[in-house]
Amino acid sequence: MNNNNAALELVCETANSLFPELNMRPNELSHPTEAFLTKVLICYLRSFGFRLEPPYNIESEVKDTSREKRLFLSKLCRQVERIIQISFPGKTFTYIDIIEPTVKKTSSTLDVLFNYRCFYKMQKKEILCPIADQLKERQALSAAIAAKRSELELNKQKAEQMKVDIVNCQTNIAKLSVELPKVMAELKEQSKILQQKEMEFALQEEQLTELNGQVKKFQQLLVKETEVELVESQTAQILARIESSKQEMEKQEELYKERRLEIEANQQLIDELEKAMNILPPELLSEYKDNLKLKERMEKKHISIESKNQNLSTGNDKQKVQLLDCEKKLKTLKLQFENDAQEPKQRITELDTFINQQENRIVELEQSKGQLQEQIEGEQRDAEQIKIIVSSLVDHCVV
Repeated sequence: MNNNNAALELVCETANSLFPELNMRPNELSHPTEAFLTKVLICYLRSFGFRLEPPYNIESEVKDTSREKRLFLSKLCRQVERIIQISFPGKTFTYIDIIEPTVKKTSSTLDVLFNYRCFYKMQKKEILCPIADQLKERQALSAAIAAKRSELELNKQKAEQMKVDIVNCQTNIAKLSVELPKVMAELKEQSKILQQKEMEFALQEEQLTELNGQVKKFQQLLVKETEVELVESQTAQILARIESSKQEMEKQEELYKERRLEIEANQQLIDELEKAMNILPPELLSEYKDNLKLKERMEKKHISIESKNQNLSTGNDKQKVQLLDCEKKLKTLKLQFENDAQEPKQRITELDTFINQQENRIVELEQSKGQLQEQIEGEQRDAEQIKIIVSSLVDHCVV
């Protein structure tokens, strides 16, 4: 009996040293219960890293007969039995040993478990490190094998795709071999057309150069705007002088009219005096003679005024003639200038139209030249691609 108590106390000391949170007492081990043993086994397995969460309350006094509890205890039993069989392969641990524990079975089972735990703690590094290394090596080898398998599968897919590509390339080569003579013939035709377009383009450039030279010549023949402005300013000056002459003539005519009226009035006085001479006394005759002398002086003045007026009229007539001549010359110059300017302007307009047409034609030729160049480059690229495909196929066939 004392030996049994000593054995139980030894198991309790071992349990408390390994799992202080259990605080196991000998009386609990001497009277084991399902809840006690379940709690100890859960704590024990958790120390190895197992994740155990009971689906029921272990400390509950109400008896639980649910399916979840039975499944949990069965799993717990299997895990404990596997650990026991590491040390004692023939030893068993059943579901009954949990739900109806006995002192002997419980103490012997816990003694084996705790001893294995102590051994595991001492030999953990020596045992687990090689195992961990082997596991890492195994994982690396598994990853390498998986990579090789995927690479092999990929190579198989590439090989299949390469076979399909070779068939397609052979088909394309056959088609392109048939189309190549047509393309080369068309390329030669396009080259001829391109050369012809380039010759036409050069001819158009020469014509454009000649037309530009003709335009410059016509521009030199045109009357400059400064000369036209000079003629117009001279014409304005002549017109201003003619206008001032007209105003001067009008003033002289008014003066002549005034003098004429004075002479007519004096003549009337003379007639009246001649009539009165037969009646008047000698004293009045002397006065009459004085009036005659005055008359003569007035007539002389009248003659001089008439001569001046005549000279002014003659000068005005000359100025009118000069004015008419200037107006005729001005009209002639204007008509000549308009006629001279009309033909170069018309010619310049025609030349501008022709130049625009030629420029449009040159643009069209450049566009067609660019299109032909692009078409030739595309055909050259196709020919180069055909050569590359043929050479690659030849290399594959050689391999």
